[in-house]
This record gives sequence, C-alpha cells and structure tokens, in this order.
Amino acid sequence: MFTQRKLFMSLSLALFTASASAGPIVYTVSINYNNFTGQFGTMDLTTGAFNQIGSVISDPLGGLMPVSNGKLLSLSLSGNLDSVNPATGAVSVIGATGLGNLAGVTAEFNGTVYATDLYNNLYSVNTTTGVASLIGPTGLPICPSLISPVEVSDETLFTANGKLYATFDGINLMNSTLVDSPELYQINPVTGVATMVGATALGLQAAVQINGTVYGLDFNPTGPSAVLSLNLANGNTTFLNNYASSPVAGGVNAFAVTGVSPTPEPASFTLVGIGIAAVLVSRRRKRRS
Repeated sequence: MFTQRKLFMSLSLALFTASASAGPIVYTVSINYNNFTGQFGTMDLTTGAFNQIGSVISDPLGGLMPVSNGKLLSLSLSGNLDSVNPATGAVSVIGATGLGNLAGVTAEFNGTVYATDLYNNLYSVNTTTGVASLIGPTGLPICPSLISPVEVSDETLFTANGKLYATFDGINLMNSTLVDSPELYQINPVTGVATMVGATALGLQAAVQINGTVYGLDFNPTGPSAVLSLNLANGNTTFLNNYASSPVAGGVNAFAVTGVSPTPEPASFTLVGIGIAAVLVSRRRKRRS
C-alpha cells in the first residue's frame, strides 16, 4: 500500500510540474504571402515552435475560435465561414458570409461570432449558414489596399476580459511609411463603434488571452516575427520571443499567423488521469487476489 501511494504521489507531482512549466500551446492559422496559401497547426507561445497539422490550405484563414462541437471556426480569404477539424486540420466550408473578397477577420464574443470587412464594418455571423449581418461601422480606417495596391494593413479582432477588441495599422510597402498608425481599439458589439485605447505595435495580425495574459502575434516581413504580450489598458506591448514563420530566401518571412485559439487542457492532465487510473486498477486487482 505504501508503495502504491508513493507511486501515485510521484506520478501526480511529476506530471503537474511538467504541465505547470510548459508554455501556452495554441492552435494557429497562418498565411503564406508568397503564394497565398495557408497552414494550420499548434504553436508553443513560450518557444515560438510551430507544428503543422494537416495539409496546405488553399483558401487561407483569418481569425480562429472554438465552437461547442469541438471544431474551430475561421473566415477564409474568399469570404466563407469555415470549420477546422483540430485533429486533422481538415477545412470544411459552412457557407458564404456574403462579404466575398472584402472579408476581414473574425472572433467569437459571448456566444456570437463577429467579423469585419475591409471597410471595417462590424458584422454578426450565423454559424449555421455562414451569412453575415451588418451591425454598423466601427470607425476604424478602411484597408488602404482599397485605395492603393502597394498599401496593406494588419488587423486583429479578439476577446479579452469580457470585451471585444481590435488592432489596426496600415503601411506602404514601397517606402515602408505608415499609412495608418498601429492602434488598439475596444469595440461595442451592439453598435459596432470602436473607441481607441492607445498606440500599439506595428504588424499585429492575431491575438488571444490565456490565463489573464493577452498574447499578440506580430508579423515582420523582413526579419523574425514575434510573440508579444499586450497591455489592454494602454496598448503597450512587451517582447516575449520570436516565432517560427518559415523563412524563405533572402531572410524574408513568408508565413504570418492570422488566427490563434487556445487548445484544450494540456495533455499532461490527461496523463495524470491515466496514471491515477492505472494505480487504482492495480490496487483493486491486488485486493481481489
């Protein structure tokens, strides 16, 4: 009995320590700006290591959120609401939002899925049909690519502390000058109206809150991309580490993370349960014998 108790305590302590020391693991979707394909996988936010799940996604995704059936939802570049199987990476189309190639990013808030378009209007999205219904303009700048093909934007839409947030910036690719300064906003989900919180980091394309910390995935096309922590009170960010974004020739990063969602409970907790069950079974067999 003493041996079994000792084994039980050792197993539980070892696995609890392992889970406590591991960094947050998240699901991510990313876009390859060389050929406009996508990837799905997991990322360790502490190390930046990425593990691809499934094959290349032909219609890349923006935004990523869990739903009750165990799958993930995202908005495709072509404007569809898609479902992602987290075990295989398989993508299934739920339906067209009606936004077409003007689709922006998407997020879930209090059971409702929201999306933006390139004009930065806010929509609610029907998760059964995919159809988007206009709520109203956010007041954020429109994507500068609608005016000039050499100007692009970075945008996130995410939930934290029971509120809906967004970040946005615009830049001219030819001369690297800012078109729209990077800023953090809080959005009223009823009216769609955004209120600026403060200046933030340039290049944010995805964000998620885990255990009270908001992590931002920051894309740098000419150098290492980064995982940052984001202060919701003022927009300030703190560098945590670089993330692997598949560098290509010339040192330019091809892949930018465009959606992030927490994974379920760490596998170590499952292992603890298996270990405990094994000890209990062993104890019962010994008593019966």
